[in-house]
Amino acid sequence: MKAFLYVILAVIILGGICVATCPDQDAHSEALKNLLNKTITAELSKDVSTEEDAGWAMFGSMIGTGLGGLVIDNILNVENYFVCSVGTITYGGETRIVSVGLLNHVFTADDEKVLQGAEEILY
Repeated sequence: MKAFLYVILAVIILGGICVATCPDQDAHSEALKNLLNKTITAELSKDVSTEEDAGWAMFGSMIGTGLGGLVIDNILNVENYFVCSVGTITYGGETRIVSVGLLNHVFTADDEKVLQGAEEILY
């Protein structure tokens, strides 16, 4: 009986920690903006051969990240489930999960997968 009470107490404590540290909309937005910045910078700096190309790549990265951040802020929907939160984006009638927040951390897609998706869209 004591072991059962300890398990229940541990579950309650863990649940309380998850509720207290559940990421909000701003945390999801910031994580997705960082991912977008990495992706755009990596994609634009692939074929940089001169200093002028590097300057244009940096300028394009700034513009792309700025506009992408505005888009993310407008289309990101975060649903809070008390112990975790899920970020979704609806585009073209299709809703996709883009981030999951748990224990004060937001998990997003892997950088490699995002780069592959960007290449499919762009090329």
